[in-house]
Amino acid sequence: TTEFSSRSVGSVSVPVKKNKKGFSRASYLKSKVKNKGACLQFWRAEKRFRFWIRHTVKTQWFYWFVIVLVFFNTVCVAVEHYDQPQFLSDFLYIAEFVFLGLFMMEMFLKMYALGPRIYFESAFNRFDCVVISGSIFEVVWSALKSGSFGFSVLRALRLLRIFKVTKYWSSLRNLVISLLNSMRSIISLLFLLFLFILIFALLGMQLFGGQFNFPEGTPPTNFNTFPIALLTVFQILTGEDWNEVMYHGIQSQKSPKNNGMIYALYFIILVLFGNYTLLNVFLAIAVDNLANAQELTAAEEEQEEEDKEKQLLEHH
Repeated sequence: TTEFSSRSVGSVSVPVKKNKKGFSRASYLKSKVKNKGACLQFWRAEKRFRFWIRHTVKTQWFYWFVIVLVFFNTVCVAVEHYDQPQFLSDFLYIAEFVFLGLFMMEMFLKMYALGPRIYFESAFNRFDCVVISGSIFEVVWSALKSGSFGFSVLRALRLLRIFKVTKYWSSLRNLVISLLNSMRSIISLLFLLFLFILIFALLGMQLFGGQFNFPEGTPPTNFNTFPIALLTVFQILTGEDWNEVMYHGIQSQKSPKNNGMIYALYFIILVLFGNYTLLNVFLAIAVDNLANAQELTAAEEEQEEEDKEKQLLEHH
């Protein structure tokens, strides 16, 4: 398999082993370096392409392109109605796949440009990924079990695409972020409100349970059962016809020796502490979050102005 050729070193002839295939070690290394150079050029081109995609997804026209997509997608969801013409159903069916494909393309472009790790660091990107994944699952589910209740619930997931606007609308995005940051306070307040409703529902059942059965019938707002008592207290807190419920309570306790006016204290205390105190705390939290969002938006605008000034100074 090998040949020997003689090479003279000084006055001595030394046999040298020669490869029959004709490839020496030097030529092999040279071809390897060439392959490495081609691979390096490919990765450099891929890196330039990725930077171009990253710059593109941050441009103003791409921003407005996504906003227009969200707008038309919302319009297509809004025009769908009962007993609609067949051509509209066919158009909306095709349009849904078109919008889903475009939103998937937007997600994959950003994921490719930023990288999966940086992409999923953003809460809005994670939310966008969940919504698109839910839409894909809806398409699969509709193909398997069309017309089921689960399908109608999954169709509501596409409405969440409207929240994509918050990612590109800075003031609205800051407001949503501020509200999400205050969820701990809101959840604590909701728990306190639930305890308040629970206590007054049980107290109302002790005072007015079985007493709202009038000759003309039992009104829908009563304290006969615990679930209905909870709904009645909640209705009073919202201020919807709470005085009518109070008059029913006074009428139910009327007797020859008692006109039932003392029972009005139950409803007055419920409205004063529930409606004018607890529910207004929600407004206080909302106003505080609105102030924080405005401060955050102003800080972002100042930062953008500083960046523009720096860029102008660098150009000059």
